[in-house]
Amino acid sequence: MKKWMKLVGIVALGIGGAWGAFYLLQPETATRLVARPGFLWRIQNDQSCEGCHRTIDPGMDKQWRESAHFRAHVGCADCHGENHEAVFAVRGQVSAGVCGKCHEKEVEAFAKSGHADAELAALSDARFLAQSRAMQEEGCMGCHSIGARFADGSVGGCNTCHPSHQFSSALAREPEACKVCHGGPDHPVMESYQTSVHGVLYYMDRDAEKSPSCVTCHMPDGDHGHVANIGLGAVFTGAVLEEDFLPHLAMKRLTKSEFEANRKAMLKVCAPCHSNRFARESLERADAIKREADALVAESYALIKALYDEKALDPMPEDRPPNPVVGHAFELGGQQLYENTSEIEQAFFRLFKFYHATTFKAAYHHSPDYTHWEGIVRMKMEMDKIRTEAKRLRVLR
Repeated sequence: MKKWMKLVGIVALGIGGAWGAFYLLQPETATRLVARPGFLWRIQNDQSCEGCHRTIDPGMDKQWRESAHFRAHVGCADCHGENHEAVFAVRGQVSAGVCGKCHEKEVEAFAKSGHADAELAALSDARFLAQSRAMQEEGCMGCHSIGARFADGSVGGCNTCHPSHQFSSALAREPEACKVCHGGPDHPVMESYQTSVHGVLYYMDRDAEKSPSCVTCHMPDGDHGHVANIGLGAVFTGAVLEEDFLPHLAMKRLTKSEFEANRKAMLKVCAPCHSNRFARESLERADAIKREADALVAESYALIKALYDEKALDPMPEDRPPNPVVGHAFELGGQQLYENTSEIEQAFFRLFKFYHATTFKAAYHHSPDYTHWEGIVRMKMEMDKIRTEAKRLRVLR
């Protein structure tokens, strides 16, 4: 595009001088050029938003001046409005609806994505509700605010991936943008990616045409909406086929046709670099590992549920503080707490919430270390603890 514009300018100068070059520019570009002097003059005024923040927030100002917004003459008031009290009342947050005035397609697509449900998922989660207000905001909403819901009805914390105030699409495409939330013991996908061949190759020169980054596989068309090419590795706890479903496994259910469609889409993503056979066999091995991990979850659940039925848990649910969602009911998996519970239930929490996710997500991300040593090994060690503790509790009963 830049080369084309330069060529047009050269030709225009030859036929009509500078005014000829200006005339041949695209209308929106010409409009910006006309407005440029006035915009630059306005933001220099110390009484303007930009002039004031240049002094009190120089880092923020620098980010903005390096942004596409600056080049398009989008200033502070265009996003935040001119009412300081209103800006302070929402702590400077800008709704997705405001972003949608210029980025309508992206905001509409995002509203249909799994990310859009992130805030609601936290607000209805027992582990979130059991925490202090400070921990909820810093330790939970730091990630889950990507699904922020605003008074204007819009959904999406756009600056979660597109950091304020630069809002760079290029930065949002880098793995580090995903790393803020997609890592840690409950779903170490970034750690798995970084220790995979894919990650190692990408970080050598950051050339996404040669080696895949996160968006290569999960946003292959740059779409902000639902990623439809994930199979049994979907969401944090994974998915199971409906025909394999066990009622006590807190996992997403997929029909066989959904799974096959997702697998076909994923193989298409792999195709530029791998043969269909190579990619299919690799994914099928990950499927087998996922089912192996599921079997350990099912066995451990059955052991602990039997102890509950025998009233052998120590303490029993009715003898501990109530769970914010299920009260004194028995709960493993979905709304299970990691605090105010029994030792054997904590072992299940680690097995399911941490090591189960690590095992299958690392397998799908092709990290041998996290699949084995950080994943299935730790699952089996927790499984041994659960079996031993189950025997001990029965003796004590």
